[in-house]
Amino acid sequence: MKRPLILWSAALLLTFLTGYIQSGTSEFYPVTGTIGIDEKKVSYRFEKLYNGKDNYKFIIRTDNPGIKCFVKWKNEMVKNWNSIEMKKKDEAFIAEIPRQEAGKKIFYFAEISKGEKKFVVPDKPVLLLFQGYVPSMISSLSFFTLFAGLLLSFRTGLEFFNENQKIKKLTLFTTSFFFLYTIAVTPLKKSFELNAINNKVVPVTSLFDLQSILLFLLWIAAMIIIFKAKDPKKPIVIFSILTVSVFLFVRI
Repeated sequence: MKRPLILWSAALLLTFLTGYIQSGTSEFYPVTGTIGIDEKKVSYRFEKLYNGKDNYKFIIRTDNPGIKCFVKWKNEMVKNWNSIEMKKKDEAFIAEIPRQEAGKKIFYFAEISKGEKKFVVPDKPVLLLFQGYVPSMISSLSFFTLFAGLLLSFRTGLEFFNENQKIKKLTLFTTSFFFLYTIAVTPLKKSFELNAINNKVVPVTSLFDLQSILLFLLWIAAMIIIFKAKDPKKPIVIFSILTVSVFLFVRI
């Protein structure tokens, strides 16, 4: 009884670490930082991807009451910058950048002033991509099916260390979750991101991404090989390693 618990715990830990590494190296990882003005902190966070329903709310947090903040933004193909003075609320400055159409990009940065001192954060404008509004239920379903598949792929690979092997059974479950993620959930989520629901017809190819397709095909191949192999231990370890490689290095 102890060994299965250890193997599931190890799979959970590996899934968490892999997800952490993937999010930290993503091209859409937010630009964050903190600067000091008169020995008081000013913290900022610039998102690179936005799929919320309303205008994009940009916030700068600070305990310095004597500063002024402006957010400057412009469309990707336009030269002139729009300037919005940020409103102070408690220990934060807030401004709303108008929501853009799905697929549109803007550049933005912030100017912070205190008397004659002026600070620009970050050192260069951040590129923000707008997507269509994705309901939280769809986002949660996408997250669940992807990471359940990843968890099961780790657990299947760790069956290498188990005496009473259930590799075939675990392989079926892993393949099922990647099937749901690729064939059912991803096209639905992409439809919302492209704002295609009840609005426009988009090419079928735009409803899938390379990462999800590779994960699904990888485990279809794994299922075929595992069910034919006399000793599936070595192949399943290889497929688990390939799954992590696709997840980390093939971007959506």
